[in-house]
Amino acid sequence: MAWGSNKQPREGAATKSDVIENIIGRSCTIRGDLAADGAFRIDGTIEGSVESHASVVVGESGTVRGGVRGTDVVIAGTVQGDVICEGHLEILAKGTVEGDIAAKSMRIETGGVFRGTSRMGGRADGEDVGAIPVSANLSSVA
Repeated sequence: MAWGSNKQPREGAATKSDVIENIIGRSCTIRGDLAADGAFRIDGTIEGSVESHASVVVGESGTVRGGVRGTDVVIAGTVQGDVICEGHLEILAKGTVEGDIAAKSMRIETGGVFRGTSRMGGRADGEDVGAIPVSANLSSVA
């Protein structure tokens, strides 16, 4: 959504280029890690990590108790773990992330909750060369 636009974003707007191949339904609970080349949509509960070479969408009823990794990630539900995103991360108004985030870019809608630390820009794998940690004494950097 562009700044100043009157259009409301759709849930999963960041994933419009990826066809969702893997759907975890609302009544489904999975204990274990999930990995796929295709995009995920999670409306149930995952007690483990989710990794995709495409997009990951956590719907309003979705919960992930573990890490999430994908190219673009949209969170409208709850993630209790770290999120690593190669592209754009969106936390929608009803979304909650309790963990650290590494993403190229991100947006948090009003009402969205993020508890953790974030690393943006550069590479999402956290290996930015020359990055200054937030806890660094900035008076010594000049």
